[in-house]
Amino acid sequence: MTEHSITVADAGPMVHATLRLPGCPPDRALAAFTDPGTLIRWWSGELTTNMSVGSPYSVHFPQHGQTMTGVVLSYEPASRLEFTWAWDNEPEEVSRTVLVTVGAGTGFDGTELTVVHGPHGDSEAELAARKGHRDGWEYFLPRLAAVLSQPGG
Repeated sequence: MTEHSITVADAGPMVHATLRLPGCPPDRALAAFTDPGTLIRWWSGELTTNMSVGSPYSVHFPQHGQTMTGVVLSYEPASRLEFTWAWDNEPEEVSRTVLVTVGAGTGFDGTELTVVHGPHGDSEAELAARKGHRDGWEYFLPRLAAVLSQPGG
């Protein structure tokens, strides 16, 4: 079994997460966020987007009856994806940004995937949101690693 290294840190207004994916090329790693067939396997959501800047980025989670909606801010295949998001059932929710970058691993054959998620404020509600997002990445990144370590992942 391939060993993956996952680090999730609370860095003030941003949550930083890093996942080392030995043997995984960068395009396959980023496909976890851009390919509907790959995304549903680890995030359990139905992705709708065309990956062009300014287009909607939407993930529907049928088991929860919720949809995360946002806009693609930047996309460079096999390199980076940045999108905004907010829950569509919470119109007052603060819009946040997720930046996903992938690149060659340092000291290993594979890819390092980094997620930067935020910003979060200092209010009690914002601190709770930041903790929830950190906990979410701690839960979902091992699932993503498991999917990408499978043949054809």
